[in-house]
Amino acid sequence: MKKSHLLIAIFILFIGFTNAQNEKISGNWLLTKVEQGDEVDNPLFTQNFKEDGKMEVMDQELGTWKYDSENELITMQSTEVKEFDGNFKIILITPKKLQLQQGSVKLYYAKINLADKEKNNASLNIEGEWTIENELDQTQLLKIERPDTFLISIIYSGGGSAAYKGTWIYNPEEKSILFLGGTSLIKGFNTVKTISENKFILEKNGKEIIGKKESTAKPIERLTFTIEDFPEESTDSSPWQDFDALLNELKHVSHLKYKQSKLIPNTSSFTYNTLLSKIDVNSEERRISLANLSITKKDTMQFSERVKGDLYNQYNDFFPQEELGPFKLVTTETIKVPAGEFKCEIFEGFDGDAKVKYWMIIDKPGIYAKIIREDIGLFDKVEYSIIELEEIKK
Repeated sequence: MKKSHLLIAIFILFIGFTNAQNEKISGNWLLTKVEQGDEVDNPLFTQNFKEDGKMEVMDQELGTWKYDSENELITMQSTEVKEFDGNFKIILITPKKLQLQQGSVKLYYAKINLADKEKNNASLNIEGEWTIENELDQTQLLKIERPDTFLISIIYSGGGSAAYKGTWIYNPEEKSILFLGGTSLIKGFNTVKTISENKFILEKNGKEIIGKKESTAKPIERLTFTIEDFPEESTDSSPWQDFDALLNELKHVSHLKYKQSKLIPNTSSFTYNTLLSKIDVNSEERRISLANLSITKKDTMQFSERVKGDLYNQYNDFFPQEELGPFKLVTTETIKVPAGEFKCEIFEGFDGDAKVKYWMIIDKPGIYAKIIREDIGLFDKVEYSIIELEEIKK
């Protein structure tokens, strides 16, 4: 073979080898681990080495990359993230794994296929709202949507909540779900052990994660009235204006039991508590007091006390709830709740900025059949709750 032909053949082989290496490197990778000395981190975010030489991290363009075949290096250039700027030695490259090193820092990647993500995700029937079993006195709700987003909400027993968003990818070959974002509970790779219409079992690091499908059968009656819907002065009156009738009714009741349903923000699911009002009536002093308790799986806590008598709440004809302002009588109807059927007068109004709807039992002063409360909290989060009467204990 002539020398010129040999050089052309070597050049073609070199180009083919370089392109083959570029094809191995280009594409979407998941950065699973970063080692620096004894320190180990698991960032779990995507990094895309695009064929045109651009580099994206979590779908944001952060720089460029280039393969140096002579020195077995990947050269990254980024003015925004210094961790992805400089020469990185290729320690390992396979169709599914990539390991790089820069000085004392080692980067570990796993190849992921985003091209078929929507199709693969659609093949797994896991969308919906799932309650995650846990040993803590809290509610963990996982809301999974297609094509690839999820939200995990945590409701703490002592009050307060947290929510974490992310994306998910299903790998049908390995039968695993990758959650990018969220909490440490699900973040990362999870093996799908079983999944049915009402239950799933995932496994992560040898530990099972069990989810049960939430029922969305409970109707949500949003309060759509505005302040402009009310007259400047209300001519309507509460059916409980007679304080003697209030005393006579409540002196025969030891406690009232209610079921409280709180809507989990950005979902159609609820958390549930039991509310107990312990009643103490002193007929001689003409005084009524209610100690209000919240009962969860592991704790009972008094959250308020209501008193009427003497100078306390003497003008509040909505006691033991707060007096609305403004308010109006909407209608009279018979309502069915767990405690039974009751004829009620229904009032709508405002308690500060919160919208409230009261079902006041006409012949049982001081006892509500149902209450809906809707408010806008921090970060424009809707706070919505329903309270229904479960028991009148004599």
